[in-house]
Amino acid sequence: MNLLLEHHTNMEGSSHMSQEDHKVLVVDDNQDVRDLVVHFLSSDGFQVFSASNGDDALAILKSNPINLVLLDVMMPGKSGLDVLREIRTGSNKAIHEIPVMMITAKSSTDDIDAALAVGANSYVIKPFRANTIREKVRAILELPVTTA
Repeated sequence: MNLLLEHHTNMEGSSHMSQEDHKVLVVDDNQDVRDLVVHFLSSDGFQVFSASNGDDALAILKSNPINLVLLDVMMPGKSGLDVLREIRTGSNKAIHEIPVMMITAKSSTDDIDAALAVGANSYVIKPFRANTIREKVRAILELPVTTA
């Protein structure tokens, strides 16, 4: 359920908070997608938690100071939109302001509008490029952009 991966130290210095100071939760029922996103974010130095469903995601949020959630929309049980609603309006006020990036195959304008209306901060359509996720994560967390 709660998977905190050991993170790699980034040798490039940065001002005040670096990615090592940020905890990211990746929520996707597709293990391949989840593992891919976890891999490249942890390789970039983020502390990464993962969950395969909405209930596990909410449990992780309850017990860990997460800085950003990457959330699939289509999951069994609680959908990503249900989880997002719980984050934004649920009884746990400590998580109401956590930024949420939706990562999903749902690509219609209505799907995007629905997620943004519920409170998503960003929306990425699968399939995606790793650099797209990296850039959006850095922008949301207000980290400097790195060049490889």
